[in-house]
Amino acid sequence: MNNRGRAPASTMLQITSPVAAMPGIGPKRAAALASRGIETAADLIFHLPSRYQDWRERSSPDDLCPGITAVIEGDLGKISERPMRGSRWRRLASGWLNAGGRQIRLVWFNLPAYMRGYLPGEQRVLIRGRVSAAVDGGLEIAQPELHPLSEGEPKGLRPVYRVPTLVGQRLFANLVARTLAQISVSGAIPDEVRGELPSIQEALAYLHDPPPDADFRALQAGESPGHLALAFDELFAFELALLIERSRSARRAGIALENREALSRRLINEIPFELTGAQTGAIKEIGDDLARQGQMNRLLMGDVGSGKTLVAFWAMLRAVECGYQAAMMAPTELLAEQHYRGFQRWCGKFGGHSALLTGRVTGTDRKSVLRGLANGEVGVVFGTHALIQERVRIRELALGVIDEQHRFGVFDRAKMKALGARTNLLMMTATPIPRSLAMSLFANLDVSFLDEMPPGRTPISTDIYAEEDLSQVHELLRIELDAGGRAYYVVPFIEGEDDEAKSVSATAARIGKSALRGARIGTMHGRMASAEKDRVMREFRDGALDILVCTTVVEVGIDVPEATVIVIDAAERYGLAQLHQLRGRVGRGDKPSRCCLIASRDSDPASIERLEVMRQCRTGKDVAEADLQLRGPGDLLGARQTGALPLRFIHLVRDLRTIERARKMAEDWLKRDPDLASSGSEGARDALKKMLSLGFSLGDVG
Repeated sequence: MNNRGRAPASTMLQITSPVAAMPGIGPKRAAALASRGIETAADLIFHLPSRYQDWRERSSPDDLCPGITAVIEGDLGKISERPMRGSRWRRLASGWLNAGGRQIRLVWFNLPAYMRGYLPGEQRVLIRGRVSAAVDGGLEIAQPELHPLSEGEPKGLRPVYRVPTLVGQRLFANLVARTLAQISVSGAIPDEVRGELPSIQEALAYLHDPPPDADFRALQAGESPGHLALAFDELFAFELALLIERSRSARRAGIALENREALSRRLINEIPFELTGAQTGAIKEIGDDLARQGQMNRLLMGDVGSGKTLVAFWAMLRAVECGYQAAMMAPTELLAEQHYRGFQRWCGKFGGHSALLTGRVTGTDRKSVLRGLANGEVGVVFGTHALIQERVRIRELALGVIDEQHRFGVFDRAKMKALGARTNLLMMTATPIPRSLAMSLFANLDVSFLDEMPPGRTPISTDIYAEEDLSQVHELLRIELDAGGRAYYVVPFIEGEDDEAKSVSATAARIGKSALRGARIGTMHGRMASAEKDRVMREFRDGALDILVCTTVVEVGIDVPEATVIVIDAAERYGLAQLHQLRGRVGRGDKPSRCCLIASRDSDPASIERLEVMRQCRTGKDVAEADLQLRGPGDLLGARQTGALPLRFIHLVRDLRTIERARKMAEDWLKRDPDLASSGSEGARDALKKMLSLGFSLGDVG
């Protein structure tokens, strides 16, 4: 990659200049672009091509056959246009291309208004498109791209953008070219350490106007030098932010909980099972953190059933035995209630007052809990978002625990910390992420891993079924229900979406007429009010329902030991990590459990292969490593930032070593310029401002 694309010293545009003021963009086009998030010059140039067309190699007329995408030179005959049958407003255009003696029919359906009457018939042209077999046995290309050779040779590699029809490809490409020529774009990586890595300006120029010798496959796959330069620059800023936050956290004062063991030791001694080695290690790490003067910021990662909750209970008892209070926040009322009941069962006999605070706790009960928290009588509280409402005051909160922490927004976590000036924070997640990636992804936190399962857990058998075998799956469900089990039935759609047959209501109606006739069936999806979802989930938990037909809203749920089967329809639509989370809804009792993955009729071989990987993976660790191999570390990292941080390109990273390199570069630069005060850190400061302005100081990752 060369230095082309550098902006001249004198520029007319700024990175914040509005697109609406650019030539050729009126109010309607500006509104159409704004609907896609393109409002400024920065939005414009960072809106990368979604794909590319390769016009460099001409196809020989003798090699043409149905199924190939070809670039063909030939003489275009006269183009005819006529209204399409059944719609006077839609027009069809057609013509013939003579290429080396072969006649190829060209067809354009629903010709856009701006093209009507302007197709360059009776000229020497280049045609690009997918060849198919015509009804008469000849060759045909539908919706071909056309370039008159009277205008010279086309660009060898042409970018294609996802833009509104009102704007069009040519106008958008011209806007990008003019903008790049007039503005200067800097990145986060200082020039002193950039080395051979292309600058952001060079990367953008490369991607919007690829050189003739660019690798087409790399461009299409998002793995070109331009793509990777953008991803690495963003990754450098991300790792820099993590390291700065870790340094800041180390300087924050926390409540030091001395090594008293009046209650926490009793818990370990009196539970009717042995802790795993991983649980023992995590307890020691958390205990060491809590004994220090600095504020604890630790993430506890572990598979479903690995014993995270018991470790959290131990930490909460440590706060109580030292004379302070502890709070645990869960994403749903049912999960908060489950934790409260679990704490009562395991720890209630040790004394102390625990309470539940959710939206269902109202009136005098709520006032009593609030009063007990404010005066210190309530030592441990479990709740939902209700814990972080304005009227909640906790006298001396030493420990805040956040379960399923990725389900909470960054400001929710900020409010949890704000309940106590020196609150120590323990976050928990069951999302399977490889240890190597987690150490970079959560570089601002201390991380404990529960990577072994307690003995005696019954493994979940996983099987793959074709859509045609649904009746067999329903027979299996009937056997489980007759034996006293319950079942989840996960479908991809709510009513009125892409495939009505795979919607919640349609599926519930269909299985009610199958071998499962007579079963008590409930439904649940994300558009239901929280109170309604909780009602349905309670009915399923308490045995009033046999089958729960639902969307992935059930991914984070409660323990239902009687649930022994989960059916996941259109399983190819989900990633391995999500499938593993869904599978974890069963296998929570002492009976053998099974997971039935239903592959749709139109599943491709790669999807079936992924489901086979899922069938073979037993633990979260296995799933995480397989996911890393299939999707790459960038996809796993980038997907978890959606809606949280301005990260656009990290998902393009394919090599874990790239993440490690970015982290090392960030560490080295902070040693060189710890306050980012030098002129070389200007780009890094700008990038960090964007992240820190969104509350990054809480480590909004995962």
